[in-house]
Formats: sequence, structure tokens, C-alpha cells
Amino acid sequence: MERIGIERTWGEVNKADVILHLLDASRGPTRGDEEIMGRLPDNVPVLRVWNKIDLSGHRPAVDRMPDATHVYLSATDRRGIDLLRTELLRVAGWQQTGESRFLARERHLLALKAAREHLDVAAEHVAKDNRTSDHALDLFAEELRIAQERLNSITGEFTPDDLLGVIFSRFCIGK
Repeated sequence: MERIGIERTWGEVNKADVILHLLDASRGPTRGDEEIMGRLPDNVPVLRVWNKIDLSGHRPAVDRMPDATHVYLSATDRRGIDLLRTELLRVAGWQQTGESRFLARERHLLALKAAREHLDVAAEHVAKDNRTSDHALDLFAEELRIAQERLNSITGEFTPDDLLGVIFSRFCIGK
């Protein structure tokens, strides 16, 4: 069972957006830690989190190296936790411009792309049938619904009923 769990873990490591490699700062890297370091994929950012600086005498710090970013912290007294949070946000694509903050997660970008594709398909259904037949309107509405679901996966705030409310409040729809 343990072997299967380890195999699954390595399968997930290869799909990760970022790897947090937790190490004990009070004793330094072990042979096991070095074996893990050797197996980590090159194309995934690695944050080596050195915990227990309260025992090792290190100060909270971030050290960006070519192979990984090293973050020194103490989980016990919470020193350096803010540094880890900042590094995670940096790796995730956090950008701060003026008053606004933007976090571009890959999942969000994929959802936006999918929503745009469904909006394009919706526009094609109406463009193909200038008479806006019931069939074209049904396909149009379905593509809008799917696009809305993709956007909802980001915000979690907009329901199909909300979409229908917007459509009926802005357009005169009659039979």
C-alpha cells in the first residue's frame, strides 16, 4: 500500500504547478531529502521550505537560487510564514498594479478561453440563421449557458437564473 501511495504522489508531483519541499533547518538536508531533490521535475517551480529556524538560529528569509527558491521559517512561532505566502503568490502569477490586484491562475485563464469559445459558437449560430429560428435560438442560449458555467467556475457567483434575468431585462423576447 505504501508503495502505491508513493507512486501516486510522484505522479501528482509531475502535474503540480509548484512543489513545496519541506526540510528541517535544524539538521540540514538528509540523504532522503537529497534523493527527493534529485527526482523533482525540472519544469516545475520548487520552493524549499526550511522549517524550524527557531532551533537552527536562521532568520526568516527568502533566497532565490537557480534550482529552487529557499524560504526559511518557523511554523512554531510563525516567523517567516508571510515570506512563504508571498513566494507562493509570486509563483502563482500574482501581480499588483496600482490599486488593483490580479492573480492569473492557469485554471482561470483556461476557463476564460473556454467561455470565449462558447461565445464565438453562440454568435455563429445566430449568424448562420438570420431569421433567428427557434432552433438557432436554442443553440445560442445553450452556448451562452455553457459560457456562463465556465465563468462561474472562476467566480462562483453567477447562476443560470441570473443569466436569464439579465437576458430578459435587456432584450425584448417575444413569440
